[in-house]
Amino acid sequence: MKKSKNGFSLIEIIIFCFIAVTLLMLFVGLAFNSREFSRTMGCINNMKNLSQAIENFQADNRETPRNLADLYPNYITDNRTFKCPADRTSDTNSYERFYIGRFFAEEDGQKVFLVCPRHNRGNKTVGAYLSYAVDIGKNSNVLWSGLPATFGEVYTGGTLQFVDGTTVEINSGKLGLLASFTDNEGKLYHIIYTLEGEEGNFTVDHQGNSRFEVITPAVIAGVEGTKFTVRNTLKDTYITSSITVLEGLVKVQDRSQDSSTSVVKPNQIKAVSVVNELTDSVVRKKGVPRKPKKH
Repeated sequence: MKKSKNGFSLIEIIIFCFIAVTLLMLFVGLAFNSREFSRTMGCINNMKNLSQAIENFQADNRETPRNLADLYPNYITDNRTFKCPADRTSDTNSYERFYIGRFFAEEDGQKVFLVCPRHNRGNKTVGAYLSYAVDIGKNSNVLWSGLPATFGEVYTGGTLQFVDGTTVEINSGKLGLLASFTDNEGKLYHIIYTLEGEEGNFTVDHQGNSRFEVITPAVIAGVEGTKFTVRNTLKDTYITSSITVLEGLVKVQDRSQDSSTSVVKPNQIKAVSVVNELTDSVVRKKGVPRKPKKH
């Protein structure tokens, strides 16, 4: 008569542990993805509310808000709208430093006015467009002097290099990296910015067919396949942004005038001056410069 087998063999224990660990990893992954999806949807809802508020602000004031904070409390009544669920650093306003105060023109519907690059462990960006659409795009890697660059950070000296071969050489001053992601048309979209109240000079060598924009206190310069320089200079109470085109064409919009863009050709210079407004907030100085007051 055979004796009954007591306990489990080593092979059975190993198989059981493997199955248990696999199920645990699946459960943890599903839980993380569920939380991340919830945070992303919360951010999308916030941006939709902000888009609607900006539209109402423009209808009432015939201009674009200089800051997102201008929407409270008349157009945004709940402060929680300004807080991205995926933001673990900002105390109250997650979006202010990623907001581009710009003229809303129908022909510019595919340009963004607000981005949030925090999602899916920094791999996704939620973008709000001038068409009032909100979409999710995949982030692309950017290097600063050979090291990984971070969206929303400011860099001094060196060179920013984008995945399509576009480079930005920082000759002097500071330059901020706002975003680099795939937009709702499937194109790469790069955005950099200079700081309020600070001089600087840099050279852009844009490659490929990606969208590329430079935000300064005075202008927004947009290109597709060109080479140009940007220089910010301070004199008395004014800051002047000068765009010098070396190759191709650059579309330049005066941020103090709610109007369409002008085209700058090779060997031409476009200079726009606005009143220099020094900010008293360290956080604000890191972000995109505010839309200047109208002339």
